[in-house]
Amino acid sequence: MNVRCFVASAAAVWVVRVALNWSFYTKVVGTQAEQISVAHPGMFRQVVPAYILTDLLFALLFAYLFVKVGAAFGGGGAMAGVKLGLLVAILSPVLGSLYQYFSVTYMPIRLAATEGVFQVIAHAIEGAAVGVIYRAQTAHSAQAAGAR
Repeated sequence: MNVRCFVASAAAVWVVRVALNWSFYTKVVGTQAEQISVAHPGMFRQVVPAYILTDLLFALLFAYLFVKVGAAFGGGGAMAGVKLGLLVAILSPVLGSLYQYFSVTYMPIRLAATEGVFQVIAHAIEGAAVGVIYRAQTAHSAQAAGAR
């Protein structure tokens, strides 16, 4: 594994993930989440630095997974990243949202469905980002090695 390529890819996923999560959870479902929070005081925590660090952990693990299995999803480029992102989205946040919906009374089905759709789209975009950046960095490293 080329560490420089890995770090660049993980950083790209991290930035994309933070931007997507901020946009979705503040602009798209923020009002609805606020209404749920008001109706159920003390149920939610808002620790933004922890969210950002958790996104970094996801980015590192996702990039690592991509490096290890990206070729199996079609050559390791953007489409391989999209496929991996879709698989990860369905296995984790989408199923997690369903569990949450069936576990608590304050989660309306519309919010669970909206979040599921967002997670599928976001993970596909994150997958494309890791695929594009990793492939570009790998090509650049190979070109630099050939120039020596």
